[in-house]
Amino acid sequence: MLIDTHSHIHFSKDFPDFEEVLLRAREADVFKQVLIGCNMEDSVNAGKFVQNMDGLFWTVGIHPHDSDQGTPGNYQKIRRMIDGVEEFAGWKRPVALGEIGLDYFRNLQPVDKQKEVFAAQLEIAREFDLPVVVHIRDAYDDAFRVLADAGNTKVLLHCFSGGIAEADLAWSRGYITAFSGVVTYPKNLDLQEVARRAPDDKFVVETDCPFLAPQKYRGQRNEPAFVAETARFIAELRGVTTEVLADMTTVNAEQYFGI
Repeated sequence: MLIDTHSHIHFSKDFPDFEEVLLRAREADVFKQVLIGCNMEDSVNAGKFVQNMDGLFWTVGIHPHDSDQGTPGNYQKIRRMIDGVEEFAGWKRPVALGEIGLDYFRNLQPVDKQKEVFAAQLEIAREFDLPVVVHIRDAYDDAFRVLADAGNTKVLLHCFSGGIAEADLAWSRGYITAFSGVVTYPKNLDLQEVARRAPDDKFVVETDCPFLAPQKYRGQRNEPAFVAETARFIAELRGVTTEVLADMTTVNAEQYFGI
């Protein structure tokens, strides 16, 4: 069995055919997915989507692109989502805070605001003893400083894109590195070396669908079933069978998210 640890199939405009997408995922042995919230509205949508859906889980978070949503009122709303109170009574509990972090590539929000909102959400995660799903793009130094200052220990680095130096630091802190279809791109030799060297208990696989389809499907809409291709590719890099790789990453994901 495989777990897609970073899915956005709740994006209705991208997945109007989500029932067929879920069927193809099951046919590819992907029986669990974590649907990732990107802002307040999107997190609510993810939470609504997974209700009464076996094998689907969700997170709540404010992406760095939406850091202007980092307000006291929204932080209290996140706490209500986690507690399952008021308008969220009876909902499945989110399994993580995410995706949160820093993005200096597009820089859609001021850097200081990104850091502030990142740190505030890390504090909420500690308050509820929840893991975090962290988005980092062109910002590893600052992100690692914010994480060190915050002291969160349950940290997953979504769509890891750093080099071996960043990976070694992450693993030394106990962080999990998540590999998407990007690792399969022919020119990403440094990232492939990171995937080859990752400790057995410190990595998972993901799609980030509908984005970042693996090389075999590049140019197509990504979907959860395609995580099997990423797993196959990494297994080949590491000299193990796909079944061994699937078992390893499934255990890591289940333990990390408590699913």
